[in-house]
Amino acid sequence: MDGTMDGTAQLLDSDRRFLVHPLHHPEDHKTPLLVTEGRGAMLHLADGREVIDGLAGLWNVNVGHGRGELADAAAGQMRKIAYASAYVGATNEPAIRLGEKIVNHAYSSSSAVYYTTGGAESNEIALGENADP
Repeated sequence: MDGTMDGTAQLLDSDRRFLVHPLHHPEDHKTPLLVTEGRGAMLHLADGREVIDGLAGLWNVNVGHGRGELADAAAGQMRKIAYASAYVGATNEPAIRLGEKIVNHAYSSSSAVYYTTGGAESNEIALGENADP
């Protein structure tokens, strides 16, 4: 990636200064892929190239980038309420409706859902639920 693209060199300097990249060695980051946009399964890079997003984000963009209907649904929900936890007796309609859909589409032995923020939290909860008292 050359530094002649408008603002790219400065942006990458800021990246090196302000971001910590997981599972990364500085040698691997000498010519990073600077992603500017995603459409479907493709990522558009600052240098004009396109690459396939084979990891689907990080396994969380499994229906493709740039899905306007998903952005509209998320924005509509955020206009009502951005987030509400299910702790201390609280609940909300979107969480209830989604839980119902998930259980109805899951294995017949599934009876409820527990929302988490990621894989590690999910594993920790599952291990804790199965632990002997």
